[in-house]
Amino acid sequence: MVIEATICHIIRGRKLLLKKATRGISVGKWNAPGGKLEPGETPEQCARREVLEETGLRVSKLFHHGSLTFVMDGGKTVHTRAQVFSAQDAKGRATSSVEGEVRWYPLYKLPEGQMWEDDKFWVPLVLRGIRFDATFTYDEANRHVIWFSIVSRPAD
Repeated sequence: MVIEATICHIIRGRKLLLKKATRGISVGKWNAPGGKLEPGETPEQCARREVLEETGLRVSKLFHHGSLTFVMDGGKTVHTRAQVFSAQDAKGRATSSVEGEVRWYPLYKLPEGQMWEDDKFWVPLVLRGIRFDATFTYDEANRHVIWFSIVSRPAD
C-alpha cells in the first residue's frame, strides 16, 4: 500500500525551516515538515495540519509544486507519494515537538549530508518556485538514489 503524504517547505527570507525526524523511515534526517494524509483530508489540509503539529506555525498561501514518488528496496516497493508545497507566509514562532527538533537553515548552507539523497535534486526547484513531478528509486538499503526522473508540470 502506497503512503499518501505531504511535504511543506517553509521559507522565511533567505532561510528554510527543517525538522530532524525522531521516528519513521526518516529518523535522524533533516526534512521539511509533513506527513500522512488522514481519511477525508485534502493534501493542502494535511500540509497545514502537519506544519502546525510539527512546528507550531500556521501557514497560509501554500504553493503546490507537484508530487514526489519514492520507490524503495531497490525498485521493489512504491513506498510514498508526497504532494510538495511551500509557504512563505507562516505565523508564529517555530518550536520543536515530539516529531523532532526544528531549525532555520540559511539557503546556502543546508545540511545536505544529513538529508535524504534525493533532496539535492528537487529542493532547489522548490526554492526557485518551480512546479514539477519527480520519481526517485533507492537501492536495496534505501540509502542511495539509483534512478530518478523530474518532469516540469503546468500550473494547477
